[in-house]
Amino acid sequence: MFVVPNLTLLVQDLAFIVLMVFLVRYLYRPITRVLQARTERIAAGLKAAEEAKRDREAAEKEYQQRLEQARREGQALLDRVAKQGEDLRKLLEAKAREQADALIAKARAEIQQERERAIQDLRAQVADLALLAAGRLLGESLDGPKHRELIERTIAEAEINV
Repeated sequence: MFVVPNLTLLVQDLAFIVLMVFLVRYLYRPITRVLQARTERIAAGLKAAEEAKRDREAAEKEYQQRLEQARREGQALLDRVAKQGEDLRKLLEAKAREQADALIAKARAEIQQERERAIQDLRAQVADLALLAAGRLLGESLDGPKHRELIERTIAEAEINV
């Protein structure tokens, strides 16, 4: 037989072992599971953070590309507008020149017509004055239509000789 010198030690050892079994079964395993789950959540969070960082970098890169493309499109639009403005300026300038040339030509034509009218009026007045002067010199009235024709022919010959 086995004799135990101290039964209290045995009961304490037995109580300790039972306590350890209960602790391992009901406390250690759930705590281990909770810690494992927490570790997995932390790892998943780190992985998600790394993916978010990559996504943010990719989004930032895409943003920079779109911004650069928008700048290029904006510059192209400004260039196009500037070219259209220059073309419009040239077109308006050409139209203004055409209108100015047309006005000058019209003015010249009117001046020429006025000049011709003035010459005709002057001829008529010169003919009337010549008839009047000739009539006073001769002291009698001259036949108007016949003498007028003679005076106009003389004036025309004088213009040809000048």
